[in-house]
Amino acid sequence: MSFMFFFLVFNFFTANEVAETYVVKEKRISVKGKTSLGGFTCKYSEKGLKESLVMNSQNGLPDLDLNIIVENFGCGNFILNKDFRNTIKAKEFPMAKVRVNNWVRKNGRFYCNMFVTLAGKHLVFRDLELVRVKEGVKANVKIQFSQLGLAPPSKMGGMVKVDENLDLEIVLAYSVR
Repeated sequence: MSFMFFFLVFNFFTANEVAETYVVKEKRISVKGKTSLGGFTCKYSEKGLKESLVMNSQNGLPDLDLNIIVENFGCGNFILNKDFRNTIKAKEFPMAKVRVNNWVRKNGRFYCNMFVTLAGKHLVFRDLELVRVKEGVKANVKIQFSQLGLAPPSKMGGMVKVDENLDLEIVLAYSVR
């Protein structure tokens, strides 16, 4: 339920004194990368959520914690799924975690600090801009395999190589009641 706070960040700083109820419907996470043959996207999604949270504009926002089951990422086919899971050590580290805190508003834009734990490594993204999208909010970060202590995989004797850079996108969808 704590991940619902993420949705509230935009309205928290601009809301009037009236409490509002937010209903979290979905969270999506995608990891995008490139290979010597083209691009790939691995996705994680939790849909059908109906958790409610009442927010009063005078209350502070606590840390937001997201737990992600790494085995539930899908990359389009079983071979890519297996390669992705092996690469990020899903058996050794079955859970990825995202923590968001320090919500601030600067010049009409919203920022936070995000802490990502993936493959046993901890990454910190300070002053990350949160972007409003039709269904809620999203955050985008760029990470590299080397930041995770991992080597980009290669296949077929090195003929197919994966680029070092990855794009991580987190989208949280909500509705206001």
